[in-house]
Amino acid sequence: MNQKAINQISVNQEQFNELSEMFKQLLREIQHSAEPDDPFISTRIPITDLAVYPELNEALPSIEEDFYRTKLSEEEKKEAIHSCHRCSSMNYQPPPLNDSASAA
Repeated sequence: MNQKAINQISVNQEQFNELSEMFKQLLREIQHSAEPDDPFISTRIPITDLAVYPELNEALPSIEEDFYRTKLSEEEKKEAIHSCHRCSSMNYQPPPLNDSASAA
């Protein structure tokens, strides 16, 4: 090959490298700013189920219970409901106003 062709190939290679670097940079920007078109749609993190170590389960057996969903017996429900008064008088005393607040 002649010298002119070799120079042309090196120039084309440099342009190719610059374009490929620009393309990679553009892809990185797109991936980092991948927001949905609709502002009312948001992504959620995936749910992760955690397994309990057997040693911890032996030491604390109640850890397996789903304490957020434990059912109360009828008697416990009635007791919880009736322990709160339906109406209670409230003695509300608002804080005193500052002199600067009353002047404004």
